[in-house]
Amino acid sequence: MVKITTITKVLLLLTPLLWRGVLGEAFSQTNIVPNYSFETNTQCPFIGNTVYYASPWFQPCIHFGNTTNSSSSDFFDTCTGTTGLGVPTNYFGFQQARNGGHGYVGIYLYTDTLNYREYLEVPLTDTLIANKKYCVEFYVSLSYPASAVSNCGAYFSIDSLLDTTNLKAIDYVTPQIENPIGNMLNDTANWMLISGNFIAQGGERFMTIGNFHNPANTNVQSLGGGTVAYYYVDDVSVVYCDPDGVEEETNENGVSIFPNPARSELGITNYEVGMQEVKVINVMGEEVISHWSLVNSNSVTLDVSGLEKGMYFVEVYFDKLSNRGAVRKKFVKE
Repeated sequence: MVKITTITKVLLLLTPLLWRGVLGEAFSQTNIVPNYSFETNTQCPFIGNTVYYASPWFQPCIHFGNTTNSSSSDFFDTCTGTTGLGVPTNYFGFQQARNGGHGYVGIYLYTDTLNYREYLEVPLTDTLIANKKYCVEFYVSLSYPASAVSNCGAYFSIDSLLDTTNLKAIDYVTPQIENPIGNMLNDTANWMLISGNFIAQGGERFMTIGNFHNPANTNVQSLGGGTVAYYYVDDVSVVYCDPDGVEEETNENGVSIFPNPARSELGITNYEVGMQEVKVINVMGEEVISHWSLVNSNSVTLDVSGLEKGMYFVEVYFDKLSNRGAVRKKFVKE
């Protein structure tokens, strides 16, 4: 295993995306994961084990003295050409980066009965607030048809989740976000979504992605190509789900959305106050659909067939004279 010298990590702050309120007040919702799609790097990955090139991401193990020298998690980018760490073709298989990007990372989630594991950790750009809800998404793709697992999740901690047991499973914590046990992650052609939300205890500053189960508690599917499960990871998102200025979805706000989950169309109704504007926001805080000039409509149908699978938010804005703030509803696109 080839190692290189330490590279200084620079924390990349993402510029918040401002969401416009109906009364002219602004609040911010932003993805607090820096370098969330691994598009920024300090160096092209001409050798393996260099996830820290996608700064400020690192592998949380220090058995060689620091997180750089002990790294075995990998970084892939188109800038490497044909060195085996490229995109879309590399040592481990073939996969395009999501959304037209040029980089992603890769880790072992399972290695037969050995307790070997690899993880990805990143310092968040904001500390999580106690008793607030956060929505989490990231995508994985199986690198080649050897073995697949369903165990993959994200753990949020106040301090860095550093491991000193020589790349062994971190199986002593319970991830706040985890892929369902029955959802086998066995797709080598497409990116698979892992998502969920949780209430923060407060003070969490680090996010770690990986398999937090020992071999006996890992759900494994053999695909006939070996006894390891290696996955690419891309587009990681952590978004505060309860931004000030928007009423969280309740049964009393008069707004209904249907069906949920939705495949092609999403209906939105409100028979108490006419709607002026409806938006659909993804978990990155980006506006993906906007329907203006509803002229106090009580119902509208949106075409969501072009959206990728995952979690979204509908924001409904009302007539200013109604003295109602914006209302936000969560839905899932199948």
